[in-house]
This record gives sequence, structure tokens and C-alpha cells, in this order.
Amino acid sequence: MKDRDSRKRDEKKEVVIKDGDRSFSCKLVDVSVTGISVEIGHFIPTYKEIGVIMEIEGKTVAMKGCVRWSIDPGTSRDKRGKLGIFIMKPHPAFLEYVRKHEKPSAMAAKEEK
Repeated sequence: MKDRDSRKRDEKKEVVIKDGDRSFSCKLVDVSVTGISVEIGHFIPTYKEIGVIMEIEGKTVAMKGCVRWSIDPGTSRDKRGKLGIFIMKPHPAFLEYVRKHEKPSAMAAKEEK
């Protein structure tokens, strides 16, 4: 659990989720080399393939993702929807972003494994 908490974002980076021809602006909550979690105002079902667009170091990075878990904003207590997204083929800029934003304790724990 401590490892997960170390990746939580203090800043609220914007991420755009593309579901077919619809786009949703959301806030980045958590990040790892395998995926992200975001706050979103819409429900997207699990196992749905989606587009993920982030701005990293001033460049737009587009990747494909798959929804692994989803909390419907209509059913959550705080009325905020959330998605856990597996990044299918992480862009090198995304991987570098994750490495720069992970705390040293989280990186050390990975190296021990």
C-alpha cells in the first residue's frame, strides 16, 4: 500500500480519454509503468479499449489503453467516477514521465524484486 501511495500525483495533470468519437477530459490520480487511474465524470465499462492522450514535456502523447476497473460517478459517494487504465503499449515519453515522478522509495522497492 505504501508503494501505491508513493505514486499518487500531487498535481492534477489533465488526461483526455477517447471512447470512439467521444472525448472526456479527466484528472490524473495515480500513475505507474503499466497504467494510470483518472477521475472522470462518465462511466466507461471494463475491458473497453480506449485512447489516452497526455501532454508530457510540452508534447502530445497518444497511447492505447484498456479499462481494467471503473467506478460509476452515479454510484460513488463523492459522485466522482474513476477508471483504472492499463496502458497497452506505453510510449517512451510516458515511461520517462513515470520514472521522473516516482519517489525514490518506490523505485528502490522495484529494484529489490
